[in-house]
Amino acid sequence: MVVVAALAAVVVAGAASRFCVRKRRALVAERAARRLTDGVQARDMEAFTVRLNEAIGARAVLTEADLILDTALAVHHPYYPEGGSQ
Repeated sequence: MVVVAALAAVVVAGAASRFCVRKRRALVAERAARRLTDGVQARDMEAFTVRLNEAIGARAVLTEADLILDTALAVHHPYYPEGGSQ
């Protein structure tokens, strides 16, 4: 009877040890996935910021060009100061 109890204790301890090892490996994998996701998110946000700043700069140039064109057209067409056609 003692042998059976000792064998059962060894089996339970082995199962508990295996369970803990599997949980630890899963936790390590989750942490690695989180670090990877954070790195990708940071890279994507940086790329998005660069593209957004370029678009804002292009819009500023177009707005300035529109103002210059409207001013030039207003000089030649005083009845249409906004630069539009008749």
